Amino acid sequence: MSPKRYTLALLALFLPMLTVIPAINWVVDPFWYFRNIEVRGFNLVKPRFRSYERLVKSALVSKLHSEAVILGSSFAEVGLPVTHAGFTSGGRLKSYNLSLPRAQGPEIYCYAQFSLAQPSLKRLVLGGFSMEATPCTKYQNLGEVDYIKLLLSKNALGATLETLRRQESKQLFTADGMWSYQRYSESFRNDGDIMDNFATGFIGQLCQSPQRNREFDYGLIDRSKPPTDASTAGLRNIIRLALQKNIQLILIDFPKHVLHYEQDLECGRMEAYWSRLWRIASIVEEEAGPDSRQVELWNFYGYRDLNAERIHAGIAMPERLWQDGGHFNPEVGKVAFDAIFGSDRTFGRKVTTRDFDHILAEGENERRAFLIKNSWVQQELDELRQTAYRQKRDRLVQP
Repeated sequence: MSPKRYTLALLALFLPMLTVIPAINWVVDPFWYFRNIEVRGFNLVKPRFRSYERLVKSALVSKLHSEAVILGSSFAEVGLPVTHAGFTSGGRLKSYNLSLPRAQGPEIYCYAQFSLAQPSLKRLVLGGFSMEATPCTKYQNLGEVDYIKLLLSKNALGATLETLRRQESKQLFTADGMWSYQRYSESFRNDGDIMDNFATGFIGQLCQSPQRNREFDYGLIDRSKPPTDASTAGLRNIIRLALQKNIQLILIDFPKHVLHYEQDLECGRMEAYWSRLWRIASIVEEEAGPDSRQVELWNFYGYRDLNAERIHAGIAMPERLWQDGGHFNPEVGKVAFDAIFGSDRTFGRKVTTRDFDHILAEGENERRAFLIKNSWVQQELDELRQTAYRQKRDRLVQP
């Protein structure tokens, strides 16, 4: 075969591939970017979306012209309901959950900067943020889409084929950015499984000498004026940009399960927790004013049935309110949003320095009353610690 015929043969082979493969990836749309065709049993379930969230989520915020955005770590991605009537102003605002698994302060800060720069944005709910500023050179391409990766890459084709194969599996993601995480996993069938799962996330909460019945020390709360240096520049930048753009900014301190609150108290961490909350409230008031409704800080500390679901409750994972000590399901997030965007104060408080002492006292009274009626808290905390220590030891001895 002559070189010319060989070249023509190669072109005849590859040209169809350059059109057929992108067309298949476009139709199946495994990463939920194009959104032109959605058919149950064909491509409605997107099993590979998780692996490509950082590739497409910011691009979708730009493409969809999202007006109400939720941003944070997996706590927000799993638990904050993006279609909540209050959050979307009765469905009038196009909403999206831009939260990302394992997102840390610097990444959240850069995604917040990106979100606030979107001309369509009117409301941003932000959790898991850092007060420090960080260079965003790694995130310069947020909002852009890489069509090569979406249409022509080997990974895209593999994701398309997996999407076609796994349409009978459970839908773990929603088109508006929510993730069910482990809620429907077959691995968590009884209370022992739930305990093990709680303990896995609890390992990082362990301390050397927890003090049972330790009292909260109000005197250790740092109420000094927050500095205006680099340690608070990130939060100040976000607030200022929100004010400049006339965007409502809701800062959220995520709820935790009561077992985590008790562990933090016994380990001497709650004073630092409230010190940080005081500092954030102070910065909000310095930047936005003491009575601002455009920038608000909300706290969900509490000892209530909503965040005190027993591990030994005999409830299967799909019906639970909490998957572990930090990941709450949208049923909890709904009540939180009811407080922020409605009038139901069942769960949650807007934090200001003016009301800070009242919030502290109210929270401590609630805790003491709850513990008197619920002796199981210390029992399950002891068991949870023992399980977490065992898991930690097992990890250390693994070959």
